Amino acid sequence: METFVFRCTRAEKDRLRDQAGLAGMSSAALLRETLGLTDTRRRKPVPKADPALIRELSRIGGNLNQIARVLNRNALAGGVEGFDAVRVAQALVGIERQLGLLLVEARPC
Repeated sequence: METFVFRCTRAEKDRLRDQAGLAGMSSAALLRETLGLTDTRRRKPVPKADPALIRELSRIGGNLNQIARVLNRNALAGGVEGFDAVRVAQALVGIERQLGLLLVEARPC
């Protein structure tokens, strides 16, 4: 794969990115498709979501991954005294369910 660089105005770049986003693909894929370099595929539209919601969900997911890493590391090292794995697992399942409900509520009808 090679790289091709071209100059354009800020407005042209913004329009390219907007069009690619609306099509649910990268700018490079949109250009390839427009030039006939790839087969046109039907794509499902990317669902719209509030960017602030996505950022918060991403942060929560990152925190949950950090918790899981620490728990796994400690379990491999022989565990932690006073640690109740079942209660932690229940709490994590509860968080997962609540996040799922938030996503359902945030989806447009």
